[in-house]
Formats: sequence, C-alpha cells, structure tokens
Amino acid sequence: MSANIAGVAAPLDPMTRSNVRRSRPGWPEVGRTFAVAAVGAFVFVPLAILGLYSLSDQWNAPHLLPTAYTIKWYDYLFHYEGGLSGVVQSTLVAAATTVFTMLVGLPAAYALARYRFRGRRVLEMALLAKTAIPVILVGVGTASLFYIWGLHDTFVGLVAAHSVGALPLQVWTAAAAFQRVDVSGEEAARDLGASFIRRFVEIVLPGALPGIIASAILVFLFSMDEFTVTFFVSGVAYTTMPLRLYSALNSGYIEPAAASAMILLMPSVLYLGLVLRYFGSSELRGGLGNLG
Repeated sequence: MSANIAGVAAPLDPMTRSNVRRSRPGWPEVGRTFAVAAVGAFVFVPLAILGLYSLSDQWNAPHLLPTAYTIKWYDYLFHYEGGLSGVVQSTLVAAATTVFTMLVGLPAAYALARYRFRGRRVLEMALLAKTAIPVILVGVGTASLFYIWGLHDTFVGLVAAHSVGALPLQVWTAAAAFQRVDVSGEEAARDLGASFIRRFVEIVLPGALPGIIASAILVFLFSMDEFTVTFFVSGVAYTTMPLRLYSALNSGYIEPAAASAMILLMPSVLYLGLVLRYFGSSELRGGLGNLG
C-alpha cells in the first residue's frame, strides 16, 4: 500500500520544497512592504492631521482625535478671508504659468537636446544659476523691477514672476525627455522629405509626451505653492492661497490655516487626477523618471 493510500504524507521532492520556500514571505518582501508603508505614512499622515485640524472644533490633550467637528473654518475663509477668490487666483496664475513656460521652454528644451549652438553654455548656466540663487534674492530683485515697470500686484506680473522660477524645471525635464527620443526616426523622416513641424508633431512629440506632461505637472504645482516671490510682487488685488495661509498662521490661527492648506491642495489633486485619468500612471512615472 502506498504512503498516500495509507494516509501518510509523501515526502516532497526537492523542486517542490524549493517552490514552497519561495512562496513564503521573506525579509525582502517584508522590507518592501515596510518601506511602502513608511512612505505612505510620511505623505498622508501630515495631510490627515491638516484635515482633522481644518474640521476640529475642540481638540485638546490628551485626546488623539478631535472631540467635536465643524466646518466653520471653511465658512470663515470663504466669507471673511476671500478663500474662493484665492483659489481662483492661484489656479489661474498656475495655469497661465504652465502654458507660458511650455511655449517658451519647449523650444529651448528641444534645442538643448538636439543642437550645439553658440550661447548654449550661457543658457545652461542661466538655468542652473536660477536654481542656485536664494529665492528671497530673486523676490527682492523682481519686486524692484516690477515697481519700475508697473507690473507689481498684477496678473501678468505674477505669471512672469512664477515663470522665472518654474522655467528651469520645465526646460530640464523636457530636454531629458527629448534626449530619450531616438534621433534616427527624425533623420529618416527628414530624408523622406518631412518638414520640421511634421517630424516634431508625428515623431518627437509622441515619444517625449510623458516627460512633457511631467514638466507641466511640476510647473503647475510649483506655481500653486510659490510663496516667497509672490509675497514681494503682489499686494491687495492678488492674494493667492499661500499668502492667505501665511496670513492665518501669522495671526496664530491653526484651524483656518489648516483649512487654507486643504483648499490649496484641492486644485493640485484635481489636476493630477485629470492627468492620471487621461494619460495613465505608467506614462506619468516614465515622465518623472526623466528627472534622473
């Protein structure tokens, strides 16, 4: 009578034992799980605390959660601090900054990726210098010029000021995307008589699109969060959400400041949601990978 018929488990062959060992969660898998959980906690726990503060009516020690909830802080922002106008202004400025930097930065990025030309080193140094100069110095210098040019506290002035800081992000990310597009396809199309615009639209642009989308996301988020330069070049007519957040914190009100932060987060989340909806997460990851 065989071992199986007798009810005794037959010994596993070496190949089966190897498969069983591999199916058990090992330390590398546990480490990956822990790393993902740590990153998620690092990103989402502060946001959760902000959300709780923005809805809390009573939150005192030793309670880990608010004992009473309210939406009065949002009502306060919208009725007394111009929260809706701040959201609209921030979103419009960010959208205009994104469009402007794309129009200016994409040709520059393509030129850096494809050509060697006189002044290339100067352009590269200018883009690198912008990231090395302290932002507060850029804000003071920009404000001085804007007072002279009549651009202080204007929509055009805000877009121009934000574009100065956002342009290096856009150019370097898009240039890396253009460099990853195989130049042989362009050369073949050129030999067949295709114009530059047709080569760019049909060959270069589809290949570099993930990086271009990533650069647009970076520019939009940069503009939404920009505070230092905005503080120097705006005044009464234009008060973006970062300035309203600063005003609430400066007054010592944590709850209205948290509500301002949550409102500031909403356009960015909506923008990222639309990008993921129409382009997909894999394309976005590939585009952000150009930063490396």
